[in-house]
Amino acid sequence: MSRLEQLQREFFKALLLPLRGSSRKSTELTPSDEGHAPEFFRIADEIIKPGPELSAAERLELYHRQYWFRILDSLAEDFPVLRRMAGDERFWELIEAYLLERPSQSFTLRHLGEAFADHIEAAPCLDDSRRRWFGGIARIEYAFMKCFECAQSALPEAVDLGDSEIELQEHVQLLRLSYPVDLCWGWQDFTPAEGIEPEIIHIAVWREPSGRSRQERLEAGEVRLLSRLRDGIRLDVLFDELPEPTPSEDDITRWFAKWQGYRWLGVCGKEGAQELDRGIGWEGMDRMSSQAVSMTD
Repeated sequence: MSRLEQLQREFFKALLLPLRGSSRKSTELTPSDEGHAPEFFRIADEIIKPGPELSAAERLELYHRQYWFRILDSLAEDFPVLRRMAGDERFWELIEAYLLERPSQSFTLRHLGEAFADHIEAAPCLDDSRRRWFGGIARIEYAFMKCFECAQSALPEAVDLGDSEIELQEHVQLLRLSYPVDLCWGWQDFTPAEGIEPEIIHIAVWREPSGRSRQERLEAGEVRLLSRLRDGIRLDVLFDELPEPTPSEDDITRWFAKWQGYRWLGVCGKEGAQELDRGIGWEGMDRMSSQAVSMTD
């Protein structure tokens, strides 16, 4: 390992240490008077030169703060419904524990929350019901992120429906959840969930022509057909070998018309282009949220 690689590893190790000092007070995490671990100061002294106004540890703290402020903000922005349902205190507790357990592993922040649902479903700070509710919400909200960058295959034309294998577009995510968590999008807090019994639901999350993500609950029979379309299949084979219980012709006609209208179907092996609806704008902005302030007040 080269000297540069060693420095990079040590630097990243320091960034992953918990947020401490006055930097923590600039976030929405639970306040703490606990200072940095000795490991932080050791790394600072070994790889950072002090400046005329800041010590080695204070200079390292600027990078440490930048890293944590960025990933905290990014993850919070990806899970707004979970934040509303969990409440701020519990939400930030879940986020911090997750990021300490599983730091960023990708060049893009879009993948930061890919294991957040798994973490929530094992979180000791939640009861079993909230683990399942909050985990389900997180799965839907991460699917919004995942479908954004998926490839687009060509939309089928009339001739393709008879001659080609038809597939489910990659950006269409099919989720099976143990609570009706899609209801949370219409709630202001978690109170309405109290007393609701577990219920298996199926959700589709997909990317609209606008580039935005959307979700909709699916019927069980619909899911069985869509699952067979995932890897591609000729439609005559699909409809000749219908899964049990066999759906009615009316159901199949209704589902197929919806799939076509939502642009869920594609032609296997035929690349398509995402045709964005430029008439629909984007809202919100990306925030860095870091501030260059001293480690002490």
